[in-house]
Amino acid sequence: MKQNDRRIFVDTTPDEATATYSRVGVGFDTATKSSNTTIQTNQWISEDKGTTEITGKNIQKAISGKRVIGDDFNDFFCGLFEKIGEDCETTLVAVDMWNTPTGTVYPAKLYNVVIDCANDGSGGATDGLPISGTIYFNGEPTDGSFDTSDNTFTPNP
Repeated sequence: MKQNDRRIFVDTTPDEATATYSRVGVGFDTATKSSNTTIQTNQWISEDKGTTEITGKNIQKAISGKRVIGDDFNDFFCGLFEKIGEDCETTLVAVDMWNTPTGTVYPAKLYNVVIDCANDGSGGATDGLPISGTIYFNGEPTDGSFDTSDNTFTPNP
């Protein structure tokens, strides 16, 4: 497996009635998923050692690369640089291509996300225009399927 087998698609028209899912890829050379884990540790006065449990996770994906004008997601991402609040909210579909498809339809998960474009293209003179930011995942995902022939998500019944 390689990075190309774990695909993400972002709705680049979140204000419209029908989602337009564009693949995240062109111009981006790094996508690092991580979790900001919330833990709780309890140690009672009758115990020598505490007990720790994971009580929550906030998933995020740091992305970076170079500015590529004309790519749908790259343009959308850089257009978020000066935006705040609801203007940064959209949906993302995660598709692991190693799952067995039915034709062009793969199992997938739909997430509500907030995207922070932290750098819309700045750096050294010989660096091109490096871009970077973070995609923050909100709440529980919706299980469903994604058709790669027309980039549509269908929730499970």
